[in-house]
Amino acid sequence: MLLDDKGLNLAAFDPVLASTLGADKGEAGCNVLAMALVHRHAQIQLRDWLYCLAKAPGTELRRRLIDAPGKIPDRFIEAVEDAVIDDLEPSGIAPLRLTAAAVAPEVLKMLSAAERIAQENQRRNICDVVLTLALIEVADQALRNALAIWITEDGLKAFVNYLRSKIEPRDMVGPFTKEGKLDLALFDPSGRKFLKRAREDAASVGAKKVTTRHLLYTLLGNESGLLPVALSVRGVDVKRELQSVLSRELARAGAKRNEGLELTRDTLFEAVVQFLGECRKSARERGARTISEFDIGKTVVFKQAQELARLFPSTRPLDQAGLRAYVESAKPDQEEEEVKPVQRFTIAQIEANIRERIIGQDTAVARVIPWIKRLRFGLPRVGRPAAVFLFLGPTGAGKTQLAKELARYVFGDEDMMVFLEMGQFKSKESMNMFIGAPPGYVGYGDGKLTNGLKEKPESVVLFDEIEKADTQVFDTLLRFADEGMISDPAGPVRDGRKCIIVMTTNAGQAWLRDHLKNDPEARADVAGLSTRLFDEAMKEMQAKGFRPEFLGRLDERITFLPFSIESCRKILDGVLDRELESIRKLKDITIEVPADVRDVLAQKVFDRSIDEGARGAPRAVNEFIITPVIDRMADSDTGEGAPAAIRMIASRVGMTNIALEVVS
Repeated sequence: MLLDDKGLNLAAFDPVLASTLGADKGEAGCNVLAMALVHRHAQIQLRDWLYCLAKAPGTELRRRLIDAPGKIPDRFIEAVEDAVIDDLEPSGIAPLRLTAAAVAPEVLKMLSAAERIAQENQRRNICDVVLTLALIEVADQALRNALAIWITEDGLKAFVNYLRSKIEPRDMVGPFTKEGKLDLALFDPSGRKFLKRAREDAASVGAKKVTTRHLLYTLLGNESGLLPVALSVRGVDVKRELQSVLSRELARAGAKRNEGLELTRDTLFEAVVQFLGECRKSARERGARTISEFDIGKTVVFKQAQELARLFPSTRPLDQAGLRAYVESAKPDQEEEEVKPVQRFTIAQIEANIRERIIGQDTAVARVIPWIKRLRFGLPRVGRPAAVFLFLGPTGAGKTQLAKELARYVFGDEDMMVFLEMGQFKSKESMNMFIGAPPGYVGYGDGKLTNGLKEKPESVVLFDEIEKADTQVFDTLLRFADEGMISDPAGPVRDGRKCIIVMTTNAGQAWLRDHLKNDPEARADVAGLSTRLFDEAMKEMQAKGFRPEFLGRLDERITFLPFSIESCRKILDGVLDRELESIRKLKDITIEVPADVRDVLAQKVFDRSIDEGARGAPRAVNEFIITPVIDRMADSDTGEGAPAAIRMIASRVGMTNIALEVVS
C-alpha cells in the first residue's frame, strides 16, 4: 500500500518524486496537502496531485504539457479548476495529514494503478512518469476534458504515448530476434520496405556492415519520404546535392556486391542499433507500436543532425531550426495495410487462368508454363537471371499481358513488374535515364532500370519494343541478360538474378501484314508462319543495331501470331458482355446483341487484328454499340430526370452494318 492510515509510503517513490510530493520529516506529502489547502478542498482530490506535479519544474508533466509552446504555464491550474468545478466535492479546510481517510476514492485508484504500472514495466520505485500515467488513467471525463482543452485531444494522446515510451523496459527496445536477426515485427510495412531498400543499397556497394550513413543514403533516395520532402520544401535538391555526396563516400572503386548481406547483430554497427532504439521511442511517442519510415526520418533530424549537416557546403549550411520545426509538425501518412498473403494456385489452375486471359496464343502459353513451374518450385539458376524471354509478334497479340501473368503467378502480384518503354532510350544520352549518371552529373539517381531493380529485385523486367533502343543500351542489356547484374554509375551494383527478363518487339509486323494480304491461307500454317515471322523480325531488328548475341542469352523466343476469327469472337464476347453489364447496372438499359450481330463485330475485329490485335475489340464495341446507345440517350433526354428502364436490341443490316432499336 502506498497510502494507508499511517500516511504516505515515501520509500516506494524515487527520491526526486518524493521531494516533489513533500518529503520533510513527519510531513510526507505536505506539498499535495498545500495544493488542497489553496483550493479549499476538504478532501484531497486527484487534481491536487496533478497541481503538485505541475508546479515542480523538473517533472515530465511540467516540461512536456504545462510548458507547451504557446501556453501560459501560470494559467494551467486556474484553467483546470474552472473546467472541473463540482458542487458535490466537499470544500473547506484541508486535512492536516495525508492519509487514506483524507483522500477521494480516485486518489487511491491512482496509487494502485501506479504500483501496477511500475511492476509491469519492471520499475523498482515510482517516478513522476509512472504517477502521471496512473493519474491520467483514472481521471474522470471532466478532468480529461480539461487537459484536452489545454493541449488538444491529440496532444493529450501523444503525451500519454510519450510517457509510456519513457518507462518501456530496455529489453523491449532490443531490435534482434533470439537468432540474432533484425526483428521485422518491430516495423510497420513502410519500415520493412525501408529496411529492404537499405539492405539492397548496402549490399550493392559491397558493404560488410551497415552504418547510419547507409540508412541516411536510403532515406534520401525516397523522394516522397518525410526527410527528402522536408529538405525539398527548403529548396534543397536532395538527390544531386546530398545523396550524391554520400554515394561518393559509400561506393568504393572495384568493390563487389556483397551477396550474402543480411541485417543481423553482426552486420549492424552499435550506432545503428542505438539509432533504431531512438526510432522505436519516436514511434511510441506518437502512439504507434511499430517503427515506420516516418519515425526513421524524424529520428535522423533530431538525433543525427550533425551527420546530415556535414553534407551541406559551408556556403549554404543546413537550416536545422527550420527543418526541426517542419518535422515536428508533420504527420505520418495513413499507415499501409499489412501485405496480404500471396494466393497460391496449383499449376493446373495457373495454366487454366492464363489460357483464359491470353486468348488465341496457346503455343506461347505452353512455352512459358514449364518456366512458371520451375520458378514456383524454387529452382533458380546460378549466375543468371531467373529466365530470359523474347516475345515477338504484332501489336495487341498479348505479349505484355503474358508478362503481367508471369508477374502475377511467379511473384504474386501483377504490379511486380518493372516496365521500360524502350522508345525512351533512342539516343546515347538516354543512358543517363536508363541506368543513371555518376554523382554530380545530370541524370544521377534517375536510372529507370537500376531504380526499378532497387525497388523490385524480384519481379518481371519488361523491355517493351526492344528494337527502338540505342545500340549502347543494347550493350548494357547484353550483360544484364547474361549475368543478371547491372552497374549503376553511382557505384551500386544492382542484382536482377531473381528477375524474369522479357523483351518484346513488333518487328516484322509490316512484312506480316503484306504477306497475309497476298496469301490469306498462310494463317493456317502456324509453324511455317512463326518461323518466317521470326526471320523477318530478326532482319529488321539487326538493321537497327540489335545484336545477334542476344539470341544466345534467350531461354525462349516465343512468336505471337495474328488471331483467328474464332479467337476474335471469343475476345469480342468478353469485352461486349462486360460493357453491356456495366450499362445495365449504371443506366438500367438492357441491350441484347444476338449471335449474328456478334459475328459481324468479330469479323470487324478480325479485319483489324494485324494492326490492332485484341485492342480492336473494345474499339469495335464502342463504335457500333456503345456510341449509338449514348446517342439514343442524348436524343431522348428531356431534362426531367432519369428515364424509365429501356430495353434495346441490336440487329444486323446487310453484311456489315448494325442497327439498334428500342423495343420497350
